[in-house]
Amino acid sequence: MFVKPRPSRVGNKPRRKRDPNHKFLPLPHVSSQPTTGLTLGGSLNYSYRRPGEEFNRAYLLAWSRVSTRGVQDHIASGRLRDVLGRNEVIQFGVWISLDPVYPFYGINNHENLAGTDLIGPYNRISMDNYGGWFTYEHPLWVLHRPGRPVGTLRQYTGLFYYVDVVRGAAQSRLTEQNPELIRTDRRGILRAGLTWDSRDNDWSPHEGSLIDLTVDAAGPYTGSTSGWGRVHGTARNFWPLGTSSLVFAHRVTLDALWGAPPLMALGELGGLFPMDAYGGAFVGRGFARRRYIGNIKATASAEIRFAPLEFDLGRSKLGVGFEGFFEVGLVSMKIADLFKAWYPSGGPGLLLIWNRFVVFRVEAGFSREGGALYLQSEHAF
Repeated sequence: MFVKPRPSRVGNKPRRKRDPNHKFLPLPHVSSQPTTGLTLGGSLNYSYRRPGEEFNRAYLLAWSRVSTRGVQDHIASGRLRDVLGRNEVIQFGVWISLDPVYPFYGINNHENLAGTDLIGPYNRISMDNYGGWFTYEHPLWVLHRPGRPVGTLRQYTGLFYYVDVVRGAAQSRLTEQNPELIRTDRRGILRAGLTWDSRDNDWSPHEGSLIDLTVDAAGPYTGSTSGWGRVHGTARNFWPLGTSSLVFAHRVTLDALWGAPPLMALGELGGLFPMDAYGGAFVGRGFARRRYIGNIKATASAEIRFAPLEFDLGRSKLGVGFEGFFEVGLVSMKIADLFKAWYPSGGPGLLLIWNRFVVFRVEAGFSREGGALYLQSEHAF
């Protein structure tokens, strides 16, 4: 006789099966670089991914972290894919950063600072940032390739607004050399451009490319303190070397400002993923964070990533491996001076990759001005 199984119950109510497509993941955060110190905190991550897909349809993140040198970073952000049925990408977020040890080594300063106190009070200021963003990427063309990830060309539009509060101590480089930068800057930015994405994964790609070309406009019409603009282009490519566990990754960037950009813009790259440059945990590893700043920046990075070991942890997989990287950067105030000074650096690293969703890297970077140890929770690119 066949007996229909009864659903499991909690009390008198049937137990509802958990939908594996929805994942909530609280994570501790540990990172470190010399100018900020050891940073501890946590994040709450939510993702929705359909079976058989490598990309999350929805990814929401909230994190809060504080460093041993008093740096605070609080972010709430989201990324949505194809919610309108158009294969679009929507991103949004808000950000608060309080940084009492923000670095400043001078504008276009190519002097060798090896042996000096790079994290001392003379080379630091106080920088507080408040702001948010909304971006929309609309597909223009889709390339289907048998056995390979789909490539998508998208039109990119973004709106950003930040308030930067800059303060300098009496005996600091900023007060001595550029006291006019001690002020409150408003940065309202309109960004437009094109992106090409043929990667097989957001977080730890084995193959494909991510390329962006964008133009920024800022001025009184966007609520900015001053008028300025930026053109930015970055190409990131990922090549499997015979096996998916061995990947060659490289990145090339050109970033140019014009007008009267504020201090924050002078020391960062624009594009899809704005970041400190040149120098720090994501570009120019081995040099101090924002060691070289100016209007024109060019960078090239190459990495060999090898993760031969993979362990099953319940329904999850943990990959273990190592990497080697090399980077070179160029920074100047005028395009004619760009090739006058070169900044090479490189080093080894260890990798932990959970479900190709969370990446933890420990790297040692070395340059002409010394070395640095980095702990970060994502690939450099």
